[in-house]
Amino acid sequence: MSALPKQKIKKPLVIAIDGPAGAGKSTTAKALAAVLSYLYLDTGALYRAMTWKIIREKVDPGDLAAIELLCASLDLKLCMTGEETQVWLNGENVTPFLRDPAVTRLTSSVSALPPVRKKLLAIQKKAGEKGGIIAEGRDIGTVVFPDADLKFYFDADADVRGKRRSQDLIKQGIDTDVSSTIRDLKARDLKDRSRTLAPLKKGNDAIIIDTTDLNPDEVMQAILKEVVQVCEAAHARVPFPA
Repeated sequence: MSALPKQKIKKPLVIAIDGPAGAGKSTTAKALAAVLSYLYLDTGALYRAMTWKIIREKVDPGDLAAIELLCASLDLKLCMTGEETQVWLNGENVTPFLRDPAVTRLTSSVSALPPVRKKLLAIQKKAGEKGGIIAEGRDIGTVVFPDADLKFYFDADADVRGKRRSQDLIKQGIDTDVSSTIRDLKARDLKDRSRTLAPLKKGNDAIIIDTTDLNPDEVMQAILKEVVQVCEAAHARVPFPA
């Protein structure tokens, strides 16, 4: 069922895409941002940046007082384009370091820390104030942008998601084993869904898209159809050529 707007759309859309790793969120969000000429916000990159900083500074993730001090001292900025969210920490572009395996292993735990979530939540909300943004992550439609014009929840079979993630890592030049990648992905799913603070879950008004048997073009067509319907129902301009 298509989502219907709660009120007339007066500014560019805020589109939220949530779901587990490997479901196709990033690929779709980047492509959609390019089509709509919107900003692409990769919230996972923010949490990876915080994780990288914690590792680099050798801060114990279990020491919340130290984590809070670290968060308070950080000047974190985003440079968003239709292709990538670049993350800068205290004047340093840390984007190239965000896919390091050590960062990947710890990010789920770091993302559950209250001081980290508090700092990054404010940054994310600020980025979406004027609309015209595609944000993807795990709590976008439920916590970051609960009033988003459109909310999607991507899902796919865990084995399929693991294979996709392995292919992505190989393209980045990172050695990986499919079986271990699937195992790690399932472990992260459990952590993300069971954490107390902002767990991964489908919002009540989110549109579910199972990408298991869909290619990227088919996923895009499904989303663009929803964008058109929401704009037409609200008598708003469709933000891309018919």
